[in-house]
Amino acid sequence: MPHRNGMATQEPSVEQALALLSVGDAERAATILRTLLREDASDAEAWHAMACVARAGGDAQSAIALAGRAIGLRPEGHFHITLAYALLEQGHAEPARAAANVAVMTTPRDPRAHEAMAAILEAESRVQEAEVALRTALRLRPLDCEKHLSLAAFLARHRRVDEALQTSEKALRLAPENVFAHNQHALLLERAGRMREAEPFFAVVATAFPEDAAALANYGAALFAKGDFEQARSVLQDSARRAPDAPETRTNLGLVQMALGALDEAERELGAALALRKQDARLAVNYGTVLADLGRRQEAEALFRQIQMWEASEQDRARARFNLGTVLLAEGRFHEGWQAFEARQSLLPARHTEELRQWDGADTGGTPVLLYGEQGLGDTLQFLRYVEPALERAPILLAVPEGLHALVAQMESVRAGRVTLLEKGQTARSAGATACCSLLSLPARLGLDAPYPWMQVFKESDAGSGLSGCEVSVSLGDPGEGNAPQSAVSSLKVGLCWAGNPSYRFDRRRSMAPACLAPLADVPGVVFQSLQRDHTGEGLPFSVVPLPDGDMLSTARLVAGLDVVITVDTVIAHLAGLLGKPVWLLNRFGGDWRWAEGSTRVRPDGQAENLWYPSLRLFSQSAPGEGNTPWEEPVRAVAEALHKLVKM
Repeated sequence: MPHRNGMATQEPSVEQALALLSVGDAERAATILRTLLREDASDAEAWHAMACVARAGGDAQSAIALAGRAIGLRPEGHFHITLAYALLEQGHAEPARAAANVAVMTTPRDPRAHEAMAAILEAESRVQEAEVALRTALRLRPLDCEKHLSLAAFLARHRRVDEALQTSEKALRLAPENVFAHNQHALLLERAGRMREAEPFFAVVATAFPEDAAALANYGAALFAKGDFEQARSVLQDSARRAPDAPETRTNLGLVQMALGALDEAERELGAALALRKQDARLAVNYGTVLADLGRRQEAEALFRQIQMWEASEQDRARARFNLGTVLLAEGRFHEGWQAFEARQSLLPARHTEELRQWDGADTGGTPVLLYGEQGLGDTLQFLRYVEPALERAPILLAVPEGLHALVAQMESVRAGRVTLLEKGQTARSAGATACCSLLSLPARLGLDAPYPWMQVFKESDAGSGLSGCEVSVSLGDPGEGNAPQSAVSSLKVGLCWAGNPSYRFDRRRSMAPACLAPLADVPGVVFQSLQRDHTGEGLPFSVVPLPDGDMLSTARLVAGLDVVITVDTVIAHLAGLLGKPVWLLNRFGGDWRWAEGSTRVRPDGQAENLWYPSLRLFSQSAPGEGNTPWEEPVRAVAEALHKLVKM
């Protein structure tokens, strides 16, 4: 063995050159190969290896010539594979397929030949034949993780994501230590809309490449989708430090900050993302959203209007128009606001509306129209009031979520037979309907610009049914002081709801920890009734009566017997408001449009009154922020109001 300075050196070889090429050292690989070819110009393997080096460097034209030289010396099957790929890279699909066919014919047991053929056939849009070739390669190496990954990627490219995931799962079972298999599986889950499930797979990749900004960005996005906001922020901040010019990372970081309530930080990140990719409609919508939440509605409105003029997808334009609608509604500009609010229809999942045409609000001449609940339970309760004006133009069939069915059955218009509430399994077509409309679309369809006023949709029920035993027809009086009928000062009955649905991405901002309600413990003479589903009172600094099992009707019966309801922005606020009960809303900073000044009027006595629910009083955060701190001021104000109410 030759020695240099007393150290053994390895004889140069094609294998050594290809090993260097496999780790990205094309320059040293080429040096070795040139040496070999100077010594023996008839070395076909060296010429072929030079073709591989040329391909790796993006020089497909040279690769074609070099592979051809190798084939001229010795027509090996794998030489034809390299030639086929180089020809395909130059856009010569038919010659490439001919070269791949030679490889398949001469080395039919080599899966690489079939993979090359698959790539060429796919490029020619011969998808079914390409899939056959890929599956042939897989049959030849059924335990090869890479072959499963190649097939999974192919299936994903052709929108067969579920099949791709099944194939990817097999790859992971074969090689659970393969980081790239974890990465591809995670990307497939993301593509399938299952980002929460992708988190553990992206975690493997981030652990393997802790300094890779892209790996960290993917992991952070998955943590965000899973609701692990603090960890997501930490990971995304690390990624942004390593790659500050990555707009997707800055966007996800901004959205995490929004979810945590750090609106100023969110505005900086989302603004930075948009600056990096100007006129990107999706990034602009996110930035406009945080501007609106910060109260900078004029800037948000201008941005949402600009997006309509940009080159953007229909979905991004619809998102911008829908967000414009919420800004306009928050400001009380209802005519244009309702029209823009309709853009949400193209963003929602398909509804089971029996393929009925959309009702335009015109008089139907007696033909029934199906009205249906569209989104959350609170939205449905709020917009039930529009059933009444709709009845002036058509007989109404009403479909609501199952959780509201028993409650809505007690509506005066339903009990009187003026509205038909569809039962489970009953179709609107069988009842004669030829058109349908979402309850939330009724203001736009009926041309009702101002909020339709609150009305008593539930009447005191007969014994044994409905809301029996409860005083529902309450006197509203002054909602600012929680004018509630009381049997005794010492037994004020107060309902409490402190959290919404945790699956909502921004629930952290509207919900509070039970401990935040501690100031209420100092109010004497109060019996607290929990209106929080599946909660026994754990974490509260005082005792509460648990909420019994039951549907929304049973909750309504309970609420009807309370003196006042204190709640965050959930269905409970709508339920209490609909029943006419004094309801004190603990409202997050940048709250929903229906609690904004556009839905508020000042009464002759100077008191503010919500146009949707006259019995509602707002206790809003004065500034954004994280954690419990933003709730201290409104909860303290609620405690003071309760003290006054007890003394009345």
